[in-house]
Order: sequence, then structure tokens, then C-alpha cells
Amino acid sequence: LLMHQASRPRWLDADTAAAATPWLTLPLFATALACSLAAAWLWPVFALRRPGAELIRRLDRGPVGGRGAVIVGALLAQLVVSLPLLAWLPGAFGAPAYARRHHHPTGPRDPVLDQQGATLRYRLQSPATVTAIWLRPRAALPTGPDATAVALTCDGEPLATTPIAFAGTLELVRVAIPPRRLDHFELTRTDGDVPLLFADDSVVAVGPADVPTAWNGAFVAALACTTTAATLGLAALLGLGAGAASLATAIASAQFVQWVAGVGPIADALLALLRGVVAW
Repeated sequence: LLMHQASRPRWLDADTAAAATPWLTLPLFATALACSLAAAWLWPVFALRRPGAELIRRLDRGPVGGRGAVIVGALLAQLVVSLPLLAWLPGAFGAPAYARRHHHPTGPRDPVLDQQGATLRYRLQSPATVTAIWLRPRAALPTGPDATAVALTCDGEPLATTPIAFAGTLELVRVAIPPRRLDHFELTRTDGDVPLLFADDSVVAVGPADVPTAWNGAFVAALACTTTAATLGLAALLGLGAGAASLATAIASAQFVQWVAGVGPIADALLALLRGVVAW
């Protein structure tokens, strides 16, 4: 909390909760790593040449050697620690009290507005209540001095009352619309000199989900446990031919690439949680 307070950016005098993602990742990563290492150290058959391993093998003659129960215990321990953190910390970092749902509509194969009157039609997977549409296109070299104006419509009916214009690349424009149920909408270039490319995920329809952030955090806590499940499953295999030091290195590496290097879903889920987006 102190590091976030000291380093958080400010944009138009508003705090950005998503900037706290590293400070939310840190305690959760430490929890997952500690539970993984403790489980592997606690149970002798996880690694070679551990004292007590032969006694365990005589008591549990199954092929797993009790590792399954130890892994389940580690997951429950991680869940017990992670749930309070994810129920409280996102709100302390400034995440909204209720999460919204992001819909990624399907657009045309060639999503380019390169001339006046060009229209792109987007369709949602299923009808949904929409309160805003976020646009973040890439801009090509301009052919003149004027920004490109875009109209947002549904079957010819305007959805936005405020003008929409883009002068540079990757400008994020949040277009608020009166809440209504949509299954499709259109973007039409009406004026300007900047060609626009709407690549994947550059058009997002935002709607209410009425999901409390605490429930969203509970889902992320369960998702975080999958990193430990994958790590300890790998450790159980490596431990058949590796000692304790090698196993600890493998566990730390596996957790690091999932939490810090962004391999797997947990990084995106934490970012969605702090942005107030439903994580599932």
C-alpha cells in the first residue's frame, strides 16, 4: 500500500487503480511460492534422498505416495490466505465496488476506415445491455490537417450524443451511451483526414454486471491456486529424479513465469480485477 501510494500515477487528477497491479501481485506471488515450497519440503517423497521417504513409501504404497493430499492441502492454505487479500486490497487500491462486463464484438475482416462514408459493422456474440463503447484504433499517416470524425449508430440511429474524433494512433475514446440492449452497432467515418484501423480488441462494448468486486476477487483467488496446482504437479514429476535444491529451483521458476512473466491467465485476471472488469 505504501509503495502504491508513493508511485501511483495521476491522470486528470484521478487515481489509476490498474497501476497497482504489481503491488497486488507481490503478496499473492509470495503466498503461492511459500505454499508450494512448504508442501514440497514437508513431504519427504517429493524429492530424492529426503529423510523419512522410505517410511512414507511403506505406509502409502500407492503410486502417488501421498503427494495428492499434500498438494490439496497447499491449495487450501493458499486459498485461506489469498481470499482476505483479494477481498480487501483491490478496494484499498481504488478498484470500483462493482465490476462491469466487457464484450468483444466481432467485426469485418478488413476493419479500416480509409475514406469518407466507410462503415464497419460490429456484432456481439449475444444481445447485452451496453452503457459505453470503448474505441482505440490505430491511425495511419494523415492526408490532411483534420482529425477523423466517427459516427456510432445502430441501424442508422445515433447512439452517442457527443462527437467522436481521432487525431493520433491508439487514442482511447470512451463513448458513453444511454443504457440499451444491443446485438450490433456500426462505426462510420464522417469527416477528417486520418485513416483508422480497428484491430482486434480495439472495440469493446461495456455493460453492467452487478458483480461485487469481492466476488470477483474470490474467483481470482481460486484462479491463483491453479498456478500452485500446475507447479506442484510438475514438481511431483521432477522429484522422481531430482534432489531438494533442484526441486526448489524448479518450483520458484515455475511460479515466477506464471506470476511475473505473464504465462497463463493470472496476470490478465489481476489486471481485470483492478480495472473493475469481470475476470471470468
